[in-house]
Amino acid sequence: MAKLLIIAALACQPGERLIDLSRELPRGLQVMDVVVSVEPFYARLYIYQLGFPDSFQQCCSNKPTSVLRVPIGTGRFCVRQSQPQMKWRLRGLLRPDIEM
Repeated sequence: MAKLLIIAALACQPGERLIDLSRELPRGLQVMDVVVSVEPFYARLYIYQLGFPDSFQQCCSNKPTSVLRVPIGTGRFCVRQSQPQMKWRLRGLLRPDIEM
């Protein structure tokens, strides 16, 4: 039973997408600015660190583009979209000189 709970904690919720940047991000980086673009503009995108679904950040609140500052953690994130047919794009901006 304990193994099942650990596996469940290491997976995104159904309908969400896992983005694994753990091998691409430099070590020691603590935060990343993520530029999020959504279409249509009223759609929302939610991003959180894998295993911490209660700490999600929401974007874009009736704007086509927004910037989120997300903690890196393990470098693995889950993304949930508010509309089934929406389009979205994420771009990471790495700034190692900024600490959270």
